[in-house]
Amino acid sequence: MTKKILKFPKNFSWGVSTSAYQIEGGIINDWSQWEKSKSRIKNLKLKNKNPEDFICGSACDSYNKYAEDFDLAKELNCGAFRLGIEWARIEPQEGQFNLEEIEHYKKVLQSAKKRNLQVVLTLWHWTNPIWLSQIGGWTNKKVVSFFIRYVKLIVKELGQDVDFWITLNEPMLHINHGYIRGKFPPAKKYNFLGAVLAYRNLVKAHQLAFNRIHDILPEAKVSFTSLNSYIEPANTINPFDVLIVLIAKYFYYQKFLKQTRQYLDFIALDYYFHNRLSCFPPFKVNLNKEINDIGWEIYPKGIYYVLKDLSKFKKPIYIMENGIADANDNQRAKFIINHLKYVHKAINQGIDVRGYFYWSLLDNFEWADGWAPKFGLYAIDKKTFKRIARPSAKIYAEICKNNLIEVN
Repeated sequence: MTKKILKFPKNFSWGVSTSAYQIEGGIINDWSQWEKSKSRIKNLKLKNKNPEDFICGSACDSYNKYAEDFDLAKELNCGAFRLGIEWARIEPQEGQFNLEEIEHYKKVLQSAKKRNLQVVLTLWHWTNPIWLSQIGGWTNKKVVSFFIRYVKLIVKELGQDVDFWITLNEPMLHINHGYIRGKFPPAKKYNFLGAVLAYRNLVKAHQLAFNRIHDILPEAKVSFTSLNSYIEPANTINPFDVLIVLIAKYFYYQKFLKQTRQYLDFIALDYYFHNRLSCFPPFKVNLNKEINDIGWEIYPKGIYYVLKDLSKFKKPIYIMENGIADANDNQRAKFIINHLKYVHKAINQGIDVRGYFYWSLLDNFEWADGWAPKFGLYAIDKKTFKRIARPSAKIYAEICKNNLIEVN
C-alpha cells in the first residue's frame, strides 16, 4: 500500500521538552524533602515499593550535561528545546539570590542559542523552595509577590536568550494532586480551601507575570502549559454523563484558561489522556484498547478534538508535551505519527498549530511515579548517565528533518 505524505507548514517548530527537577539532579526543594519524608516512605513500603526508586537524586545529571542534551536535540533535527529554571536554586533562602546559579543558567541558555535552538523557558514546574513551602506554598497570598520578584530577576538576567516563556506548568494538576488527591507535595487530601487559595494565587501569579515580562520585554511570547485531556461521556444520551463531562472540563482546564485568556500570547497544550466518564461507578470507563506502560489509554484522535476546542481562543497553539511511557520502544514511533496525523488534520482545517514538542528528550524522574516510566527518546544509564538513543529517536529525527509524516 502506498503511504500518504502529510507535510507540515514551512515554519512549523519541532522540539523536545524537559523540566529542571526531572533532569538536572542535586536540587533541594519541597519535592526532594517530601520524597524522603517518613510518611512518604511508609506509604511506598505499604505498597511493596522500594523507596529508592522514588528519589530523584542525581536525576540525569543534566545540570552538568546540558550541552550534551542540546547536541542530542540537534541530532533529532529539532529547532526548539523546552527547559526549566529551578526557583529553589535561584532563591534558596527568602530574598537571598544565588548569583552563581544565575550565571550557570546564562551558560545553559547561551549553549542552546549557540546551537541555534529556540528556547522555551519554564519558570515554575511544580517545585518550590523549602522556605516557601514552610509558609504554605501557593496557599499563602504572599507567594504572588515572591513569584513576581523571582520572575522579574530571571527576565532581566536571562531574557535576551529566551524565545518563549512558560510561567506555570499545568497549574491545575498541582492543585488536584497537591490539595485534593494527595499525590504531590504538599500531599493534602480533600483540602478544598487550600485548593481554592492555591488556584486564586496561581491565576494572579500568571496574570502579573505576563504583564511584568512584557514590561521588560514588550515583544515576549508568554503563556502557561495547560494539560487538556479529551473527555467525553460514556453514554452520549445520558444527560448525567453529559453533565459530568461539562463539569469536569470546566474545572479541569476551561476555567483557568478563561480567566487568563487576556494574558496569553499563545496556547501551550500538554496532551496525554482520554477519559470516558460515567455517572455510575467506577465513573471512568475507558475502553483501553491500547495503553502505555503505566496504564494510560492511547487515544491519538483526542488531540484533534482538544485542538478544535482550543481554537475558539483564537491564539497560536504549540503542543508543548505529548509522549508515551514505553520502555521497550514498541509503541513510541507509532504514537508520535498517529498523534501528528490528527495535528495535521487540525492544521488543514485552519487551526493555528505552530509547533510540536515530544515529551521527553530523556528518560527522567516522573514525579510520583518515580523512575519506572520511560518517556525518553533517549534512555539513561543511571550509573554513568550515558544517553542511549532508542530506535524511535531516529524516526522522530526524520520527521523533524523532513517536516512531514507518512501514514497508511
